[in-house]
Amino acid sequence: TPYWRTLKANGELNAKYPNGIEAQKEKLEAEGHTIIKKGRKNMRYYVKDYENSLFDLK
Repeated sequence: TPYWRTLKANGELNAKYPNGIEAQKEKLEAEGHTIIKKGRKNMRYYVKDYENSLFDLK
C-alpha cells in the first residue's frame, strides 16, 4: 500500500509523511478522493467519506 493511502484512524491526513500534507492531499485528490479541512487556527485535513474506501488487511 502506498504511504499516501494510509490515514490516521479518523480519516485525517498525516503531516509526518514525505513532503507533508500538501503532497498527500494532491495524491489522494488525483485518485478521486475529496479532501475537507476543519478548524481555523489549527487546520486539519480529512478524506471525506473515507469509510467507503477502507480495505481489510486481514
